[in-house]
Amino acid sequence: MDIMKLIDTVERLGVSYHFNNEIEEKIQQFFNLNTNYEDEDYDLYTVALHFRLFRQHDVFGKWINGKGELKEIPKGDAKGLLSLYEASYLRRHGETILDDAIDFTAANLKSMLSNLGSPLKKQVAHALFQSLHLGGPRIESCHFISIYEEEEQKNETLLRFAKLDYNLVQILHKEELSEVARWWKELDLISKLPYARDRMVECYFWAVAVYYEPQYSRARIMLAKAIAITSVLDDTYDSIGLIEELDILTKELANSYNVEAKWFIQGYMPPFEEYLSNAFISCAGGYLTIAMFLGVESVTKEDLEWLQCYMKEKGVTKEEAMNKFSEIATNAWKDTTEECLNPSSPYSREIFFRILNFDRIVDVSYKDNQDGYTQPEKVRVIVELESHKLIDHII
Repeated sequence: MDIMKLIDTVERLGVSYHFNNEIEEKIQQFFNLNTNYEDEDYDLYTVALHFRLFRQHDVFGKWINGKGELKEIPKGDAKGLLSLYEASYLRRHGETILDDAIDFTAANLKSMLSNLGSPLKKQVAHALFQSLHLGGPRIESCHFISIYEEEEQKNETLLRFAKLDYNLVQILHKEELSEVARWWKELDLISKLPYARDRMVECYFWAVAVYYEPQYSRARIMLAKAIAITSVLDDTYDSIGLIEELDILTKELANSYNVEAKWFIQGYMPPFEEYLSNAFISCAGGYLTIAMFLGVESVTKEDLEWLQCYMKEKGVTKEEAMNKFSEIATNAWKDTTEECLNPSSPYSREIFFRILNFDRIVDVSYKDNQDGYTQPEKVRVIVELESHKLIDHII
């Protein structure tokens, strides 16, 4: 159990990318043990932790009765309930037992929260606000470092390593942010397109959420720029374009992407000037030039809002529509989890993991029906408080 707990701690501290092979080897070893979880030595915390670390193994039999329902679980075991709560978010379609587990553990954790001591109280409060599985890895690691620092039985060497690693990676992130900020400033789009949102920092934050590890520096920079350009396009479509002008913009982009696809399929290497001419469009130059000359008359954003469309089509209230969207989002999370855990998938698990991370930053940014991209104050507060808290105690 000490090994499994160590693996969990290393992952939550954000330094597991240093030990990927070793962790995979140990997880596989434990998975192949066919452990008897009916044994009294395995309490709720242990069972839930093991379940979360190698999701495919059915280890909840001890807590399920003959009807497939949760047995009576000790309501006073806050640590065990928290472990079960976090593990249950790795649910797939049809696993109603885990749906029930989330509701059960959340209700009991809320009721006992005020009576808990630190750091468990802080950990429970944070989990109820943002579950580990749905949270951004970089943000969750930063938060867990501050929690782990208060643990009586912490590994001081591991804690110091996690802090130093966090700071070193953060230095790299700051350098990358400076680079994309210079690029954004040189483009000077905001002065030319005053309706567009100036959100370069937030775009980079989203890129970090998808992959924060040092080896993905180039990918982070490219993604941050792509998100920024996409944001400008989104604002253009939503706020200012005439339908006819938007049709031209859409066709130009589609044709450009189609040309590049044909080149790739045919194995054709175009002359540089031919490539540059097309790349100017596919990499944003062309459609941004068009966007600068779009008219100011368009349909209103309200006419395009999907929430209002759903309310109008279904004849439901805003609250009913939001409940439906919440259900759709929950099902989408289950879809993503299933694909990430599908051993027969022809696609790389790494691809699904990055998609999962993108889903996570969307959840963080738009939690509680707030637009954390258009109005990023909420996200900025979360990140700045956690970052400063860590930096103050780094040495």
